[in-house]
Amino acid sequence: MGSDEPTPSGSLVEHYEELRRRALGGEADGWRLGLAVLQRLGVAGWIHAWDAIAAAPARSAPSPAPGRCDELVAVLASMALGVAGG
Repeated sequence: MGSDEPTPSGSLVEHYEELRRRALGGEADGWRLGLAVLQRLGVAGWIHAWDAIAAAPARSAPSPAPGRCDELVAVLASMALGVAGG
């Protein structure tokens, strides 16, 4: 790296590894860690832009399915079967 380029800190390396893990795992929230910046500008551009990239919010537990989910599935299934049989 040149003298004007930032040196990656331990925390920056951790952020990059988290981005890498999420992107390779197929998780859709890689954009929150700057995936598009990394793809477009490379690692050097991602490092320079890191201060402007918001940290990914902590993951929350998945929300429970709505109580009427079974009813919705039944309605959609009957609609699909009605079109297929018609």
